[in-house]
Amino acid sequence: MTALTALLLLAVFVAGGSALKLPASYTRCNPGDEPCIMQAVTNTFRNFKDGLPALGLASLDPLRIDAMDIVQGDGPVTVVLNFKNVDIYGFKDVIVKKAKGFTDAPNVMEMNLVLPVTSLVGKYKINGKVLILPIQGEGASNMTMVNCDFSMKWNGRLEKHSNGKEYYKMNKIKATLDTTRFYMQLTNLFNGDKVLGDNMNQFLNDNWEDILKELKPAIIGSFTNIFRAIISNVFENVPYNELFLPSS
Repeated sequence: MTALTALLLLAVFVAGGSALKLPASYTRCNPGDEPCIMQAVTNTFRNFKDGLPALGLASLDPLRIDAMDIVQGDGPVTVVLNFKNVDIYGFKDVIVKKAKGFTDAPNVMEMNLVLPVTSLVGKYKINGKVLILPIQGEGASNMTMVNCDFSMKWNGRLEKHSNGKEYYKMNKIKATLDTTRFYMQLTNLFNGDKVLGDNMNQFLNDNWEDILKELKPAIIGSFTNIFRAIISNVFENVPYNELFLPSS
C-alpha cells in the first residue's frame, strides 16, 4: 500500500541533521515557496530513491516498514491483518500536488502526493471475515493501488530548545486516501488450499471497492501513525530555519 508514502516530509527535509552537509543536488527553498517545495519533494524522491546513508536518509523506494497492523472490527469486513517486513514501492514516480504551510511562521501544513502505481509487498497474517466469507491465512502478500492519492494535514508550532534554536512540534494530524483501483494477492490462504485460496483472491479483487471502503479507515490510521513518526523525527532533530534557504 502506500500511503504513505513516506516520506512526505523526508522529501523536503533530506538534511537529516543540522551538522550534516547537504548534497549539491538537494534543492532548498525559501519558506512559503510552494512551487519550489513541490519540486524539492519530487527531486528528492527521484535523486535519492535508494537513500543517502551519509545524511541518515533510508531508502525511499522501496520504503521498508518492519510491521503494520490493520484491524477492522465492525461492519461487513471484520479482520485482523498483520504485515511484517513490508516494502512499499512507487515513490520514485510520485506526483506532488500540494505543499502548503511551510512558511517562516508555520502552523497548519498540508501535503498531497499522487502515486501512479504503488505496491505493498511482504509477509502477512490474516484472520476474520470479508463480506460474507471467512478468511484465514499466512504467507506472502502484494497489495497494489493505482492512482493512489494521499493527503495529510496537521497543525503545530515552533518551540525553542535549550540550544537556542527553534524546532517545529507537530500536534494533531488528519489524512485521506483514494485510489482508482485496488488489487490484493495473498498466498497460502486456508493453509495452502489452492482452490479456496484462488477463489478468495478472485473474490477480493472482484469486490475491491466494497472491501476498500470498509478497510480504508484502518489503513489510513496505520499509515498516519507511520508518517507521523517519520515526520516528527525530522522536525525534532533539525532546526526549522535550517530546512530552508538562509534569509536575506
